[in-house]
Amino acid sequence: MHCTQHRVAEKLNVSMADIIYLGTPCTFDPFVVEIFLALHNGAALLLSHHSMRDSPSRVLNALFPVNLNKPGISLLQMTPSLFRQFGSTAIRERVLSSASSLRVLLLGGEPFPSNAELVTWMEPRVLLQKHICNIYGITEISCWSLLHIVQSLQAPVRLGTLIDEDTVLRIQCQSDRNLDYGELFLGSKTRRCYIPEIDDQVDSEEDSGICFRATGDLVNRLDDGSLCYGERANDIVKRAGNRINLGLITRKIERCLLSGELATCLWLENLQKLICCIRCLEPKTKVQQRAQTFDILSKVSMAEQPDRFVYLQHFPCNVHGKMDKELLLKECMPLAQPAQEILKSYLHDRLECVDVHDDQLPSTKRQRLEEDCPNPCGYSLSFRQAGGTSFHAITICREIGLQMCIDDEQRHLFEMLLDENTPLRSVLRFLDTAKLVANNVKLKPVEPLLPNRPSCGGSACVGGLVIKRIEQPTLKLQYHWKVNFEKCVDSPVTEYEGRYVCVGAHSKILRTLDPQTGKELSILRLPDRIECKVTFLSEQLAMVGCYDGCLYGFNPQSGDILWRVEIGGMIKSQPLLSADGCRIVVCSYAEDYNVYCLSAERQEVLWCLRIGEKPIFASPLELAKEQSLILCTLDGTYARVAITDGSVEWTQKCREPIFSTPVLLESQSNIFLCAEVAGRVHACHVGNGKILATYTAEGNIFSSLVVKTPPTFMGQSFVVFGCIDQHVYCLQCKTGSIRGSVDLELRWKINIGAPVYATPSLLTVQPNGLLVWCSATNGNLVLLNFRNGEIQWSDKLPGEVFSGACYIESLRRVYVGCRDNFLYCLGI
Repeated sequence: MHCTQHRVAEKLNVSMADIIYLGTPCTFDPFVVEIFLALHNGAALLLSHHSMRDSPSRVLNALFPVNLNKPGISLLQMTPSLFRQFGSTAIRERVLSSASSLRVLLLGGEPFPSNAELVTWMEPRVLLQKHICNIYGITEISCWSLLHIVQSLQAPVRLGTLIDEDTVLRIQCQSDRNLDYGELFLGSKTRRCYIPEIDDQVDSEEDSGICFRATGDLVNRLDDGSLCYGERANDIVKRAGNRINLGLITRKIERCLLSGELATCLWLENLQKLICCIRCLEPKTKVQQRAQTFDILSKVSMAEQPDRFVYLQHFPCNVHGKMDKELLLKECMPLAQPAQEILKSYLHDRLECVDVHDDQLPSTKRQRLEEDCPNPCGYSLSFRQAGGTSFHAITICREIGLQMCIDDEQRHLFEMLLDENTPLRSVLRFLDTAKLVANNVKLKPVEPLLPNRPSCGGSACVGGLVIKRIEQPTLKLQYHWKVNFEKCVDSPVTEYEGRYVCVGAHSKILRTLDPQTGKELSILRLPDRIECKVTFLSEQLAMVGCYDGCLYGFNPQSGDILWRVEIGGMIKSQPLLSADGCRIVVCSYAEDYNVYCLSAERQEVLWCLRIGEKPIFASPLELAKEQSLILCTLDGTYARVAITDGSVEWTQKCREPIFSTPVLLESQSNIFLCAEVAGRVHACHVGNGKILATYTAEGNIFSSLVVKTPPTFMGQSFVVFGCIDQHVYCLQCKTGSIRGSVDLELRWKINIGAPVYATPSLLTVQPNGLLVWCSATNGNLVLLNFRNGEIQWSDKLPGEVFSGACYIESLRRVYVGCRDNFLYCLGI
């Protein structure tokens, strides 16, 4: 322990001038670290009464006093869960501000916060002034073993380097195919704790005398040998025959959350239920919760979709400051419901249906609804027609089956749910007559629907309730502001976390604007025109390509150019920042090399190559898991290239140029889509690039492709794009049971009055749901219903529109450039 404390003190420059907060309970081993760091280095130790720890505001005022005459602490060790209780505003303005007394922050005991959360806590310059550390270890190896000092807010945070030379790392691989992923074991000859139930049973020492202890953590070993935390080994559970990883699902869900929000997934073993808890700093309305729920469901696979979403304003901590999952699970435990209510709740919460009381509608209104809804709806729908899948049916039957006395009735329920000819009305009647366990309350018998009784919107009135789709109110858009760029604004518009809007123009001007007021935050004048879409790396760093053949890194807040890299040809495609934040990929019109890969940190050229014989207009598509790129050129060549070294993994060729950026199917990660300018949309295999299916539109395609997999379409994906034949197309992508097979079918196409060059955008607008924004060369602006392509709203700008729009959902605003030289902001 003495050697470890000494090395930690050396790395962090602990001295007599430091004040260390002793905030860890004595039952948690980091308590010893805090005491001996102070004793060994002569530093001051600040103690607090245990009652203070229940009040984050009191602790904050004691550690970082507002009164400048009182000293603040300089070294703080906490779990991330406990540290979050200060709140992101207090963390940014008091704890991690430039003026704060804090010099060292050690976060350990739990997974380190994500880069997205770190950005809300501090400015990038704070990393130059303070030591923000990920510290890792286990009690059985005498507390901390690895230390990593964070250097960047973009790069993944490592577990760090070994604190002392006596500790040894070992990865026990999960499979022979991946030797760099597995459970981490820590070993030492000198640092170990006696564990009777293990050490008395087996000889845990190897011939070398090293005693290895399991951490229970799965880690990834990166190319440079460093380790990244994956998830807990016991977070892998089996659900309906699928192995799912709770940590991986949590990370996917957190990508859908707003800044400052957190998620955790819990597994309820007895009910086989997956519960997602979301921590929101501000309360959400039911409409907001539902919108976020369906966005999350569209981003995860069917087996990973939570059964229940619970919204909380804080996550409870245990006495050691870690998230208390047992207490959280008790708070989220679903209350026992009658069988009918379980099904009704599922229809409402998961399949975009709402419950409406029968007595809310007068009989005349009900009659009119019945006349307006000739197609089956509500309880007249089958479970499948309402959007249910076999996976949904298994989930419902498992929960309702716990109440059923007879196994055959549970099997019969499953068959009824999957039968296309069995309406939900019949399923509810069956549940009312089924034999349930004695302690469940039976519902009243369901009244039969009489022939002369008016129905509710074409659906059966069952138990005083009716299920129907949400009625979509009429959409109204108004113009909030416009900004003059002096020449055409053809560039696609970019937004950053709802706080900035950034776009360039033919006038060589690039502006960063306030999204609410249109006020100019910064202006940048480049040597030539800008058609490239801006890519944000952080709040204070973005990059954009220019017609002068250079890639520029700039500060969007000040407009200062921070770096410049000469690429050698016009840059029209959006530069890509790799998923790990380490590389920048730039495609261009350069004659020698049309693809460059740069280091994100220093902008050094890592590799460059030429794909095909002509320039590249389309942006690259990253395959993050495979560490590869899909690149498409203007001679019709498309290829897969390793992002690590630029090696070409395969090459294929179309007959015509490709202007459209390729896109990956959300529901089938081994298939991507690309479009030839001649109007052919191809579904291709990621592994070899071979074309699996083709759909041919009736005109040229310059628009990029947009893919969506709504949760209510049983896992099917849809692709939307614009065409020169004046139509916007929506194709339905069906993947077959045979591995790698796919069909592309037309779902709808709508004429919007002029050729469509700009890429459509998908907008989630509650309560209307998912909409398609599209614009035409004659200035037409149109909003379409995603489900059927019906026009919901239309208007016209004074000039042609080639710019791709962006949408900020929290503000309900759309931003689009026009060839009348203006950028427009429209509010929904």
